[in-house]
Amino acid sequence: MKICAIICEYNPLHYGHLKHIEDSKKLSGADAVMCIMAGNFVQRGEPALINKYVRARMALDAGADIVVQLPTAYACSSAETFALAGVKIANSFDNVTHLSFGCETKNHELLQELAKFFADEPQEYKDALKKYLDEGNSLVVSREKALEELIKNDVIEFSEITEVFNILRKPNNILAIEYLKALYRTNSKIQPIFSLRENSDYLSDVINGKDTSATAIRAKLSSKPRASAVKRLIPATSYKLLKDEMKSSGLPDLKLYSDIAMYMIKTTPAEELAKIYDVTEGLENRFKEKATKIKDLNTLLLEVKSKRYTYTRLKRIVTALVLGINKDCVEELYKMKQLPFIKVLGFNNNNQSLLNEINCNTNLIIRNSNVVDKPSKLYKNLAQIEDNANAVYNQLLTKTSAITDYAPDLYTKTIVYK
Repeated sequence: MKICAIICEYNPLHYGHLKHIEDSKKLSGADAVMCIMAGNFVQRGEPALINKYVRARMALDAGADIVVQLPTAYACSSAETFALAGVKIANSFDNVTHLSFGCETKNHELLQELAKFFADEPQEYKDALKKYLDEGNSLVVSREKALEELIKNDVIEFSEITEVFNILRKPNNILAIEYLKALYRTNSKIQPIFSLRENSDYLSDVINGKDTSATAIRAKLSSKPRASAVKRLIPATSYKLLKDEMKSSGLPDLKLYSDIAMYMIKTTPAEELAKIYDVTEGLENRFKEKATKIKDLNTLLLEVKSKRYTYTRLKRIVTALVLGINKDCVEELYKMKQLPFIKVLGFNNNNQSLLNEINCNTNLIIRNSNVVDKPSKLYKNLAQIEDNANAVYNQLLTKTSAITDYAPDLYTKTIVYK
């Protein structure tokens, strides 16, 4: 059996995602599609629109055969960490032969050239990158400036110099490069499948019919919190699940999340804040200093923001604080060959042979009996972060007065769907 993997968030699943799943199976010739999906908090450092089990159902309805979770500790990190965790999960399955992802260029050869260059990181590049980072620029800006300098001075070259910077200025291309880097660095046998994204940018907030991005859909629901507001923008199956979930649980209360985050920032000692993933260069002191006079998270982030620390990066840092994601946990990802466990969120009951034939090199958690008796320190750390994420997420839901059927995440029942 051949499986094509997709690393995703589906926040929520829209027509572009539906087409990507269909195209991925067709282009790869795979027998099944595995979605490696972020949990209740996503890479932009915020709670997902709807919970991970509902989003897993959306994926299964759209043609996926199995949905496994990308651990929250890595799903809420940088693009590099997000991609590396997803690829290491895909590598854990002997049956995964392809990885499909979107990009905004047809020049796949140049994408792979750039990925190999950034994976190898020649010393000249490291030196130039450090220079621009030391000037206070963000990683994205520093990377572009470093490349520009090295290309201008004929230190490095690529097959199509003029196209390099166009590629690096598109968000899907940046993530595509990270996936390719991860495949290269892990010496993966998985083949990349490139899916051209030609219509709406995934960060676009413009309503554009069936080409509307997830960002625009979330913005629409924020201004008009009724499922009917986005009915024409998402597939019928996604709409029904969204409508039912909004009726029973509502959407996460972002004002409450702001209050929780501000409480954590104000009450966490600076030395503990310094242990949180991606907090460097005394950023903990800047957070503490600014928070004394500010009550709102958005206002605080705008005050702390700098060329080096972008708004989104700061949001991820705050989410890491709220959920207890420390530096050690994230750094461990770069050392280990495989994760200590992979949690299955759901699978399509119409493809029973999938679970019989799937071969995983780590603890695949499908039911309670799959949870190990003597977990490692990292296993317990990752599991605790999932429990924290579930507890906070359920607290944010606006219509649920009691958390029904809530249990520690590793013991939560996998969805058997269809």
